Amino acid sequence: MVWYFSCDATSRFCPGFLHIDEELSRKDYLKRKCSQLVYDWHCPPCWHAFAHSMELFIMDAFVDLFITMCIVINTAFMAVDHAGMSSELANVLIVGNYVRLLFLLTALAGKV
Repeated sequence: MVWYFSCDATSRFCPGFLHIDEELSRKDYLKRKCSQLVYDWHCPPCWHAFAHSMELFIMDAFVDLFITMCIVINTAFMAVDHAGMSSELANVLIVGNYVRLLFLLTALAGKV
């Protein structure tokens, strides 16, 4: 036996009436509540427009190509890095690492 609150789906205000369900186990009740939390929320229309535009940009093949090129350039930078290099080359590598990190973090944030 499970005690739970239910709401009328047609009303804007949910007073939460207490109901008893003899056939519903506690595990089934928790499953239903978790699925309601995950699947029953609604986004505003502006979010859908933003998410769609981000999806068009992030899921583009050129973005994946850009990430691949960043990985290749990172490999080249690691190959150039060596002991006894000049301070000018070290500064170029440091700046290049910061720029690539910024690009990769931006792409990662967009993919999420």
